[in-house]
Amino acid sequence: MIRTPELQELVRPDLDEVYEALGQTLRVYRQQVPTSTPTSPDLPEYDERGELITPPPTDPTPVTPGAGTSLGEYPCVVYQLDAKDRADLGGDIAVPLWEGIVHWSAELHQPGLLFEIFGGELPEPLLLTPIGDVVDEGTQRVAWTFVGRATGGRS
Repeated sequence: MIRTPELQELVRPDLDEVYEALGQTLRVYRQQVPTSTPTSPDLPEYDERGELITPPPTDPTPVTPGAGTSLGEYPCVVYQLDAKDRADLGGDIAVPLWEGIVHWSAELHQPGLLFEIFGGELPEPLLLTPIGDVVDEGTQRVAWTFVGRATGGRS
């Protein structure tokens, strides 16, 4: 029987070579949480001329909408699922889904994450929201896997 440290010693170096060869990187963000309170006004205020008095809140991360605090960057492999794979997952055929394999050192065990993938053959950064849980494959700390939906409907 193979033990966890032996499995990690065998598999991690091979995955590190794959990550390096593909050159993709996953940047992890905690998703922004609305900061409104029950006593704060929901609607902006306007003066007599119709001009805004209360400025709208600005997105602190306009390049990555919805991203909050950055939690780090990790090597990864991300690819788009074909129609059969999406159907096997029970997903709607029209919704593009992506599957990712992420370096074991990433801290992906918490809810409310947003992923930005860049590098490799991606022409521009790709924002993904995980659907379901991010899984520590085999609970062996060899790699994390997830299925994500592109934000903004990007395929």
